[in-house]
This record gives sequence, structure tokens and C-alpha cells, in this order.
Amino acid sequence: MGVSHGFRVKALELGHVSLYVRDLEASVRFYRDVLGLQETGRGKSGRIAFLSTGVHHHDLSLELARVEGSVPPRGAPGLYHIAFRIGSSRQALEAARGEMARQGFAPFGDAGGERPSFCVKDPDGHTIELYVETQG
Repeated sequence: MGVSHGFRVKALELGHVSLYVRDLEASVRFYRDVLGLQETGRGKSGRIAFLSTGVHHHDLSLELARVEGSVPPRGAPGLYHIAFRIGSSRQALEAARGEMARQGFAPFGDAGGERPSFCVKDPDGHTIELYVETQG
């Protein structure tokens, strides 16, 4: 194995992210009812749910975990975070921050600059970044 200097694969876009979760219904409620993704289907005899931001059939799949475990500690190999763009203004970001707090999800972090954002934890402890892309 090694780096090929001939044919190269060029990924054109991210198709979806898949997460194993402890409680499928709690995770569906978070991503569907709190973050506003659309549930587009179920599979594997109800063990998996598909959710979309509206462009693809699904941008996120949630599958009921088959073994016990937890999210690795920060800095360990594995998923770091998933980011969702929620608007284009700082006002949209602050409104989202307030709504997340009202729904019991503690916002943390405050990345300013060109891409302001904050994070919350999903029901399984995955870090979810919510950001806005402001113009100029």
C-alpha cells in the first residue's frame, strides 16, 4: 500500500455521516425536533433512522448501537464534531443559542471571526457545532 501517483479519487461532496446511538428515539428527537432535520425513513427493522437537511435523502443516519460504549474523550482518535450551518447572521446564531438553552442543551464555545459558532452535546455526547456564515 502507499500513495498512488496515477489515478486519484476526487470526492465531490460529503454524502452523509452515520452515528451509533444508545437511544434511537432520543437522538431522532434531538436532530429532528431540536435541530430541524427532516426524518426521511427508517431501516434495518427500525434500528436506523435517516435525517436530511433537505437536499439529500439523508445527511445523517442514526443507528442503534449494538454494544455499550461512550464517545471517546476529546483528543482521542474518532469523531471530533459535526457542524451544521444554521443561518447567515450573528442574530440567527444568538437566537439559536437562546433556543438551545431554553430546550435544556447547554451551549458552549464561542468561535468568532468569519464563521461564528457555538456547540452543544447531542444525547450521546457527540459535539454538534452550529454556525453561521456572515457576509463581509
